[in-house]
Formats: sequence, C-alpha cells, structure tokens
Amino acid sequence: MRFIIIASAVALAFGTAPAAFAQSSDSEVVKDGSCPKGFSASGSKCKSGSKVAIVKIGSCPTGFKTSGNYCVGDNGDYAEVRDGSCSSGLKVSGKYCVKN
Repeated sequence: MRFIIIASAVALAFGTAPAAFAQSSDSEVVKDGSCPKGFSASGSKCKSGSKVAIVKIGSCPTGFKTSGNYCVGDNGDYAEVRDGSCSSGLKVSGKYCVKN
C-alpha cells in the first residue's frame, strides 16, 4: 500500500495519472486482503484460470460480482477503471468501462 501512495504522490507532482488507476480486469490481481472467490493466493498475488477480477471501486460493473475488495467476472469478461469516456467497443458501467 505504501508504494501506491508514494507512486500516486509522485505522479500527481508531475501531473500524470498514477499507474494504480490504470487497471483492467485480469486473471491475476495484487492481493488486497483475502483473494476473491475463484482465486488462490500466490505470494503477493491472487490467480485464477477461469475468472477475472478488478479492484472494487464503489459498485461492481455490469457482469461482475462483489467478492471482498474485488469485482469478479468469468473469463472473457472485461472491465477497466473509467477515466473520462470509454474507448470504442466499451460502454460505461458506473466507474468502469465494460466490453459490450
């Protein structure tokens, strides 16, 4: 957690968006407390062969379910944290952009 705070402070000082906010759903996520349902702990990460997850910010996007500090979807589901408008082929779902 300390790294994210420092990276955010440095990024803000230079006027760039911190990498911690440029996140998208993946079958491997940084462990934040307990791993989400369908994932197993592997060092500082949570991994799954059949699920994708993204860190939860508010409500989970369409097609994803809450599991602890994460939003979990099936393989093939895609979500990314929204920064302005969504890219072509994605639609807004709360604070996320999701694959149509």
